[in-house]
Amino acid sequence: MDETLTTGQKLKFAFKELRIGFMNGVILGVIAFGAIGGYIYYFKDKTLMFSFAVSGCIGMALLLAMMISSIAGTLIPMFFKKLGVDPAVASGPLITTLNDLVAVVSYYGLTWLFLLQMLHLTE
Repeated sequence: MDETLTTGQKLKFAFKELRIGFMNGVILGVIAFGAIGGYIYYFKDKTLMFSFAVSGCIGMALLLAMMISSIAGTLIPMFFKKLGVDPAVASGPLITTLNDLVAVVSYYGLTWLFLLQMLHLTE
């Protein structure tokens, strides 16, 4: 946490981290979509629609979790620095807990929304 950074530079840095989180999420989401969808279809004998709907939810959850985690990992230490608390000590447990919570909520939330409410898949 460099104290010489201006607010504009901090915001630029945060948006850069968000873009990196988005790209990581896209890469991991696409890999998960293909690999998990193929696995469910070929090895679990589910329909193509079901297999790739499930893997699509997993891929979108990865994208969302990566984006939120990257921005949280950037903004939370800045917030603690602003409060006068050591960001290296205080932000670690909070960021880890937030990342886990975002991943679980996004996965189950997207599953509920897309698979159960929109597509009515209950196989």
